[in-house]
Amino acid sequence: MELLGIKVGNGLGLGKCLFVDTKLPNINQEIATNLNEEITKVNEAIVKAIKDYEEIIASLTDEDLKSLTEFNKNVLISPSIKKDIENIINDKKCFGDLAIDIYFNNKIKQLENLDNNYLKERAKDVKDIRHKVLSKYYNIVEFNPDNLNEDVILVSHEMTANVLLTDNLKYIKGVVSELGGKTSHIGILTTSLGIPSVFGIDIKNLKANELIFIDGNKGIVETDLNENRLIQIKEKIASELELEKELEDIKEARTLDNYLFEVSANTGDLTELERISDIPLDGIGLFRTEFLYLNKTTPPNEDYLFEVYKSFASKLNGKQMIIRTLDIGGDKKCPYIDIGEETNPFLGYRAIRYCLDHQEFFKTSLKAILRASAFGNIAIMYPMISSIEEIRQANLILEEAKQELENNKINFNKNIKVGVMVEIPAIAAMADMVIEEVDFFSIGTNDLVQYSTAVDRGNPKISKLYEWFNPGVIRLIKNTIDATKKYEHKFVGMCGEMAADPLGIILLVGLGLDEFSVNINTVKKVKKYISLLNKKETEEFVKSLLNLKTVKEIEGRLSKFAEEKYGKFY
Repeated sequence: MELLGIKVGNGLGLGKCLFVDTKLPNINQEIATNLNEEITKVNEAIVKAIKDYEEIIASLTDEDLKSLTEFNKNVLISPSIKKDIENIINDKKCFGDLAIDIYFNNKIKQLENLDNNYLKERAKDVKDIRHKVLSKYYNIVEFNPDNLNEDVILVSHEMTANVLLTDNLKYIKGVVSELGGKTSHIGILTTSLGIPSVFGIDIKNLKANELIFIDGNKGIVETDLNENRLIQIKEKIASELELEKELEDIKEARTLDNYLFEVSANTGDLTELERISDIPLDGIGLFRTEFLYLNKTTPPNEDYLFEVYKSFASKLNGKQMIIRTLDIGGDKKCPYIDIGEETNPFLGYRAIRYCLDHQEFFKTSLKAILRASAFGNIAIMYPMISSIEEIRQANLILEEAKQELENNKINFNKNIKVGVMVEIPAIAAMADMVIEEVDFFSIGTNDLVQYSTAVDRGNPKISKLYEWFNPGVIRLIKNTIDATKKYEHKFVGMCGEMAADPLGIILLVGLGLDEFSVNINTVKKVKKYISLLNKKETEEFVKSLLNLKTVKEIEGRLSKFAEEKYGKFY
């Protein structure tokens, strides 16, 4: 039986179906009689959860997982958490599980109401922390991936990140979840770890210990595998392993007809500084500056920002590094960012909108970037741009920053390139006018798709509508790419998840994208896929897609083309 869900990617997986029960008992809503006992139980649960995270951190070698686990632990070691939950217990005369639930739900809502994507994603981490503490409170024995000794596909109603905090990933051949999507927390984590994943599957159709196959690139889960089908699947998986071996030596993304594309990395995480020398990336297509501002009580100063940018730029040895200016919203823990309450913060006072109203704050960040430009090939990118007026106003502040550095005889690249993220449909629609104001575009498909299709990508009920092969989205992307082609020295890149999708790569090569910027772990794979294509042939093929009216038609044609061109690697 073949089940169709939401494709998350990362290839193929074959293993026994292993159900991971992440459901918790119903919260006790009754009045508690022994409040001190409940306070003690909560404190013990927090201590046990911290100990769990500490043991996981000690065992991990993967830096991304270690960073995530340390964030979780740090939330729990906050000096106020036990006192705050104790106050809830005393105030409401409630059981500990309700107090835990209330406390963490308040934290989650605070983060979800912010107008910054990164901080909103942290809300999902807090959900996992809540789950961990409640599990300890109920004395539930949690699933421990370290105990695995055979290949499995993990299956759950709603998979949590806690399940994947392990170095014992070799037995986890895939993840299937009813809830979640491409850009959900667990979706981003499995992508980062390279674990094949399919979401949106009705798990009642799966049986425990049954051998199942998942294709993360196509969003398919197969059951009832006969001997002939198993042989085919194993051959496919062997081809994928062969692809992984071939990736070891890949250096560039050059098509069969000798066209060279750039494949850069998205980063901003200081733990990735050392890795950029070991991976054949062509630069950094998106440096997320918000990582440097979070969890601080005062804004980072110019010297700190300069040193970080300088260290990354120096490591790149002349390769381009595009630094996105601050893309952050309000956080009550950051007194230097005053947003206030908003009805719809996701469309609210954020990113460039905030920076243009706080010019000295903005100028400090620009001066740090300019100073670092003397030590490498750095470009500046403005996020959340919705009008040409905003670009011009930002550039005026940039000119003031340049003048101040000149007055102080500080070196910087006077001809630094300036571009914008194309993530708001209005900018994509008038790209031919916007490109006259800037040196480059970087298409942020994660938000462009969301805004174009009016789909909240974090809402599991409508996540199937979040499609970058929507004909309307494709037209906006094409319009953006076409706008740059009449300028010899201007370029267009993409820093959204679409740039790493095997089918998306075909479409983007055919449309004429110049630069692909992807998760650092997928740089080699994207280069390999590009090298298997003939650019001129792909352009002709993509022309034939532009009049198709449905996602199903477009995706079907792309899939057939991928099978033909990628062969055993698809």
